[in-house]
Amino acid sequence: MKKKDILISLAIIVACLGLFLIYSFTNSLVHGYIEIDSGGASAKLMLHGSLFTQDFEISENEPVLINTRVTKPMSLTISKTQDSNSLQLVSYGPWGDLSRIKIKNNETLSLKVGPPLIIKPTISNYKGTVRMGFSVVGQAGEQYQIPRTKTNPKVKIMDENGNIIASGNFAYG
Repeated sequence: MKKKDILISLAIIVACLGLFLIYSFTNSLVHGYIEIDSGGASAKLMLHGSLFTQDFEISENEPVLINTRVTKPMSLTISKTQDSNSLQLVSYGPWGDLSRIKIKNNETLSLKVGPPLIIKPTISNYKGTVRMGFSVVGQAGEQYQIPRTKTNPKVKIMDENGNIIASGNFAYG
C-alpha cells in the first residue's frame, strides 16, 4: 500500500512538472514588440522575463522584441531636462495599468507612461493631527517616488473662492 501511494505521488509530481514545462515553452513561442511613449521625456522600463528568459530593458527609442505572453514591470525611470533643470523620477510600483502587460503574437504594444504627471494629495487625520502628503502619478497610473530636491515643495491650501487659508512647506519624514 505504501509503495502504491509513493508511485501515485511521483506520477502526480512528474505530470505537474511536465505541464509547467509545456506552459513555459509555449509561453516563450509568443513574439511581440513593446514600445513606450513617455510624453517627450526620456524613459527606461525594466520588465521581468519568464523563468527561461532574461529581463528586458525598453527605452523610448524603438520597439523591443519580447518573447513571453505576460510580463510585469520591475522599475520605470523618467527623466527630463528643461531650462537647464533636470529631474529624474523612479517608480517601483504600484503600477496601475502596467501591473500586468499582455503581449500578443506579432503585434506591437504601445505603453503610455510618464508625463503629463498628476500630483495627487493624500490627507490623513490621526489623534487631532492632520498630515498632508502627495503622490506623483503618470499616464498609466504608475506612482513615482517623491524626488528629493534642494528645497522642500511648497503648499497652499485654498477655499473654493481661491482665498489662501494656509501655506507652508512640505517636510520629509
